[in-house]
This record gives sequence, structure tokens and C-alpha cells, in this order.
Amino acid sequence: MVRVAEVEHTDVNQAATTRPAAQGTRGIVTSGHALTTMAAVRMLLSGGNAFDAAVAAGFAAAVLEPTASYTIAAEGVGMVYHAASGEMLALSGQGVAPQAQTVAYFRNLGLDRIPTGPGDRAHLSFTVPGVVDAYLLLLSTYGTKPVREVLEPAIDYAEHGFPMYEYMHRMLSLAGAREQFDCYPPGGADVFYPDGEVPPVDSLLVQPQLGHTLRVLVDAERAASGARRAGIEAARRAFYEGEIAHHIVGFSQQVGGLLQLGDLAAYRAKFEAPISATFAGYDICTQNTWTQGAVLLQALKMLEHVDLRAMGHNSSAYIHTVTEVLKLALADREFYYGDPDFVTVPIEALLSPDYAQARLQLVDAERASPGLPAPGDPLTGQAIREGAVLPLMAAPAAAPVAPEMAAEERTTHFSVVDGEGNMVCITPSG
Repeated sequence: MVRVAEVEHTDVNQAATTRPAAQGTRGIVTSGHALTTMAAVRMLLSGGNAFDAAVAAGFAAAVLEPTASYTIAAEGVGMVYHAASGEMLALSGQGVAPQAQTVAYFRNLGLDRIPTGPGDRAHLSFTVPGVVDAYLLLLSTYGTKPVREVLEPAIDYAEHGFPMYEYMHRMLSLAGAREQFDCYPPGGADVFYPDGEVPPVDSLLVQPQLGHTLRVLVDAERAASGARRAGIEAARRAFYEGEIAHHIVGFSQQVGGLLQLGDLAAYRAKFEAPISATFAGYDICTQNTWTQGAVLLQALKMLEHVDLRAMGHNSSAYIHTVTEVLKLALADREFYYGDPDFVTVPIEALLSPDYAQARLQLVDAERASPGLPAPGDPLTGQAIREGAVLPLMAAPAAAPVAPEMAAEERTTHFSVVDGEGNMVCITPSG
């Protein structure tokens, strides 16, 4: 007799197919697009490691997945495990604000929040694009291949094209997407809306200007004398100080943005120690509070005191408990989180077992909180911080994002493991 659980896994999830289950002994790659995965696999098959493969995937995804809120002018956050040294590191390719982007600047404009997201003021939220430096730092520190080799798949996809796919077509067809292109002409409208229409699914999408931009990095590497790392540094300078930097800043200034050449030249991606917490016998690592990773850790620290298994997976009690715990963690995020390079965040106290237990006591098994609850006070261990007021939350927009666009919009991610046990996972966005 086959148990129900076995039927679910074998008869449903693994129905008869001519496609074998993906497996391998030299590496594993997962990404948001098959050709992104192929770019990484090419690096592994040609003798590269997980770090080479991740960089190739990152650049390829910037060509293949522009409707996943991602371009090479974006940011990226990652986790890196180096098998030979046993090091687990967080990778920050998070772009910083321009020097001119101050609180006083926004107040002088009559704004009480930074106008992020769609709209004709999106340029005021432009940050320094950090993802390229993050990739080049990863390649220089742990990779083995030159820039030209890891960029080869991305350049190929940009110059020779790839088939328009259904998700990309659907996203570009949303009215809000076209309106955003119209706010910042030319902005690629000639590529994504030739003759005013989205190219049909399966038609070839070619991006010659993006291919040229990537070739600027390769040309800079070739012109450099010296070892592999000298070429990587030359490519970095081409992006952050040379031709590409001038184009980025020129466009920003043309539309009223605040980016200056000095902002790009001063930027450096970096590795740093991750923050971590234990859950169910595992060490869970993530980036510091310049991301939302600590929300997960705080939630897990609270859930460590809950018997989720007894509730039943996805039962009403299970979903209610997890949701309420996440609200508590998100309230602390709003009140305490920020970039530790600029503000003090009591992260050790936020992740302490005693504080987690105190916050968990606020979960009412019979009633959901109507919104975010009050933040706690991790330094005193109190479940509620008396008199605390959460920062101003975004008010509903006068012209809200269309529901279908909000439901569809997402970013991408890729993960790579090689035969030596090296591991990389990166989420590029912005």
C-alpha cells in the first residue's frame, strides 16, 4: 500500500514525463530563466567554480529578465559560502544614496517621504548602482575566470537576442509599465515597444545598446596590463568612473536626478559577516539590517517556541500564528532597522531568546491584529515599547498601481553550488 504522502510526491509532483529530474555531481544552478541557468552552467562545464557561474548568471539575468525589476543599474544582495576556508559571508551590492539626497532636500520639496516606485518622480530615489561592483568583487576574490568569459553569455543574449517569453510579454503589456517608460524617454521604449507594441511571444528580442555597454567592460579588461584581477579592476573603473558612469549620471541629471560622478566613483561593494539565528537545529544566516533579512530571523526566534507541526501545515492556526509573528517582526523593522554604517541597530537584543519569548506573548490565538502592532523594547526586554510611534507609512497613492501590476511585479534570484561545495545565492533588484 502506498501512503497518501507518497502518492502526492510520486504520482502528482513527479508525473510521467520525458524530462528527467535535474541532478548533477559537478554543480547545481537555479534561476528565474532557463538561459540564465545555462550561462552559469557554461562556466561550470568549462572549469569555473560557483563564483564564476554566479557572476555569469547575474549579468545574463540583467539581459533576460528586465521585467523582474532588474538591470545592471540595480543593486544586489547575496550570501556566499567558500568551501576551502569555511567562510560564510554576506555580499553587499546595495547602492547608497547620492550625497545630495538629504532629508533637507526632500523637505524643501515639500515631501515627507522618498517617492519610490512608479511615477514621474522616481528619479529622486535613484541610488548608486551597486550590483556590477558586487559581481566584480565576487569574481576577483573567489572566481577564476576573466571578465570577458563570464560576460560572454550575456553579450550573446543581448546582441543576438532571445525569444520573448510569456511573463515578460504580460508585464510589458500592463498599462503601468508603458506609462513608466513614457515618464523617462527614451528609456528603452524603442527596444521593448518597437512600432508602439510589445513584440509577440517567441519573437526575437535584441538589445544592441546593452550589448555595447557590456562590451565596454570587456574592452577595458583587454586594455589593462597585468594579471586577471587588474583586468577586473579596469572593468570596474569603466563602469564607475568611465564611459558608463558618464552615461548614467548624464541621464540622471537630464531627468532631474541627484547622482553625481563622485557618487559612483566612491562606491565599493563589500563582504561582511552575516547575522544569524538558530531554528530547528539549523544556523540561519542572512545579511544585516540594511536588508529585511533580520525579519526572518526575528520571526524564527519567536516560532522556535511554537509547535507548528502540531498545528498542521497551512492550517488556519498555523497561518494565523506565522502571520501574527511576522507582523511583530515587521513592526520592529519599521522602528529599528537601518544601515548599520549610519545608524545604531540593537540587532543582538532583537534576536535574543528572551525578547523573542516576550514578543510572542502578544500573539492572540483568537484574534488578528488589524495592522502592525507597536514595536518592542529589546534593550529592556519589554514586549511593547511605551510611547513608540512607527515611522510614517506610505499613504495610498492618488493614482495607485494597477492591481494586476502589483500582483505580477517581482524580482529574480539565482543560486549556484559547485562540486567543491562552494555556494552562492544572490537577489538582484532595483
